[in-house]
Amino acid sequence: MEPNEKQALLKILVCDDDPADRKLVRAYLQQIDNREIVLLEAGRMAEIHNALDKGRIDLVLMDIQMPGKSGMEWLAEIVEKQIAPVVMLSGYGNEEVAVQSIQEGAVGYLPKSSLSKEKLVKTIDAALGKWQQMQQSKANQEELEKLVTIDALTGLNNRRAILRRLDEEIKHASRYREELGLLMLDIDYFKRVNDQYGHLTGDDVLEKVAMLVRQNIRGADTAGRYGGEEFIIILSKTDLFAALVVAERIRKAIEMAEMKDSEGNVFGITVSLGLSSYSPGEDKHLFISRVDNALYKAKENGRNRVETAALEEKTNKILARN
Repeated sequence: MEPNEKQALLKILVCDDDPADRKLVRAYLQQIDNREIVLLEAGRMAEIHNALDKGRIDLVLMDIQMPGKSGMEWLAEIVEKQIAPVVMLSGYGNEEVAVQSIQEGAVGYLPKSSLSKEKLVKTIDAALGKWQQMQQSKANQEELEKLVTIDALTGLNNRRAILRRLDEEIKHASRYREELGLLMLDIDYFKRVNDQYGHLTGDDVLEKVAMLVRQNIRGADTAGRYGGEEFIIILSKTDLFAALVVAERIRKAIEMAEMKDSEGNVFGITVSLGLSSYSPGEDKHLFISRVDNALYKAKENGRNRVETAALEEKTNKILARN
């Protein structure tokens, strides 16, 4: 960058209850001529909250000693919410405080006793550079986790991720004695779709089924691709009969949906579903096995239907109503 070339606008929030200290920081920031800086100042809790809630903040300069809520407490909140990078300011130079600040998530530390334009510029540049690296690292980690846990075609959890999630849900249900429902869905005659319309159309069908599943479950529920054309849906805090209602809703939505091949020809598909509720003491393998048996029963009984691991009279009544 050329010496006189201005960088992008920088929005800095200075949090300090001492007007004299804020004035000093303001004076140094105003001397920086290669940046366009918008300066916000806050000396009380309400002012800080207001500034943080207003929108984008690029950097926070936070005094350690603040009234009502300490600078360290503000640091913890800002770091947790990932609002902006924080540089801690202190009226007394103390290596222990500096180390603690960095450990708590600050990207920089600056004693007021040695404050100068040069040190402020250097600290700001280092803080922004570190923040950018942290954000990029976080984005890379999220992308890696997505690649590891998400099925690329359907956007649902992959087999590994959905099984891990089922483990977590089983532990939660066991600990708090809560209901837990599990559905297994299989596309009927999917091989015929691939043979008649081609594998690209088959992929489109899988994507659409995944979309319809997502649209017909709650945000608290979790869906995943278990195998080629098989899907698992975990229904948190859901008993057998509530799970049956969800399963029927999914089945009907898919039955009514229009599928299209590459030439625009419309066709339909159906799905079979097996379901069960969690029985205390069983592991995920037994739980899945019971649901898989119910799915096999649905296919044996004509497909395009829902079967439970233990079909009861009450279940039949719910099916009749829906």
